[in-house]
Amino acid sequence: MKVQTQKNQLRQGIAIMEFAVVFPFLLLMLLGIWELGRIIQVQQVMMNAARNGARLAAQAFIVNTFGAYTQITTNSGYPNVYGTMSEFLIGNGITNLNNVKMNFTFLSGDTTRQPWQGNKNEPFQITLTIPYNNVRLTTLTLFAPTNLTVQVQWQMLVDAPFAVSTTLPGWSP
Repeated sequence: MKVQTQKNQLRQGIAIMEFAVVFPFLLLMLLGIWELGRIIQVQQVMMNAARNGARLAAQAFIVNTFGAYTQITTNSGYPNVYGTMSEFLIGNGITNLNNVKMNFTFLSGDTTRQPWQGNKNEPFQITLTIPYNNVRLTTLTLFAPTNLTVQVQWQMLVDAPFAVSTTLPGWSP
């Protein structure tokens, strides 16, 4: 009986030693999975933010509450493309927007025109870049990208210009 107890104690000691050897690797693997999951989550939020900005830019104009047309710009006035993307990021938990780069470009290479100056079906691209340090959860450097970047390509959905004929039968001012 005494020999059996010593064998059980020896096996418990071996199990503790095995756990002590394997635990750091398990911990690193768990933290790596957690950090990789965070990168994927942030990239998905960034992609959705860029899509929201592109959706707004593609309209070129919106009708405000007073019935007047409002021009969509990249980063001034309301609403604007960069503000829309920033609001989406903040609303989804990415609150550190320091050094975040947002870029709106027509695919013709013209970076000076605003979205409201786009032509029907003209393609454009939005690029959103966030420094990884703004969104990381741990201080471990298992994954060490410097930036997370997404690009969205869209096209302008503005209506073709048209005129209303005032000479149609039955029309009166």
